[in-house]
Amino acid sequence: MDLNRKKLKLDTRPLYVLVEERLLDLLEQGYFKPGEKLPSEPVLAKELGISRSTLREALRVFEEEGLISRRRGLGTFIKEEGLRIIETGLETLESLDSLAQRYGLEAGTRDLKFSLSRADRTVQEKLGASKEERVISISRIKTTADHPVAYMLDILREKFVDFDDLKRNFRGSALDFILERKIPIAYARANIIPTNAPRNLSRKLKVPLQAPILLLEETLFTKDGERVGYSLNYFVREFFKFHVIRRLPSGS
Repeated sequence: MDLNRKKLKLDTRPLYVLVEERLLDLLEQGYFKPGEKLPSEPVLAKELGISRSTLREALRVFEEEGLISRRRGLGTFIKEEGLRIIETGLETLESLDSLAQRYGLEAGTRDLKFSLSRADRTVQEKLGASKEERVISISRIKTTADHPVAYMLDILREKFVDFDDLKRNFRGSALDFILERKIPIAYARANIIPTNAPRNLSRKLKVPLQAPILLLEETLFTKDGERVGYSLNYFVREFFKFHVIRRLPSGS
């Protein structure tokens, strides 16, 4: 599997670019199959006849392009067919289901659970709810290509959402359900928090215990500033890339 060294001497492009091409050739030839674990870095670098630093740079690019995924404690794997990174800006309020559809993917839902209860102290603070107020909780695992990619928990105020209607007509997204009911959502406040998967999320998302994941904590507001719902969305890092477009202040 060694790279052709004579060809390398004649090619002035960076070595890692040539390594990328060679790895892509091997993928297309079926040498590495979707879902297969790659050899360790020392072994793969030796087989390709390159340094580990050059290999790491090529693999970094592959990871950014969604061709491979790194699983802490397990190794590096070729992405399975149908799986790729979903990249989006956080300026637009959009459901994962809608986002996946734009990427030509189907977002599935597993382990869907509903509950209706009094707001506890934390929820009261998050939603500005009274202790007598009831809230609806919706939890589920989201999938693409039958792989868990996110765990979502939404807590909605019953004053805005009918529990029976929700259970009957929920199709995977709390946001889409709310918008279909013409609830006047104006904006959301979101925090992105790097965290590590505890045992329960490790099992749900099929990632190693304490693996790095992304938490998107979000609160929905009406145009009058009322809080409609609060959500905790845990994303498997290898399937998502979030960005924010920053602009200069007006007048600069």
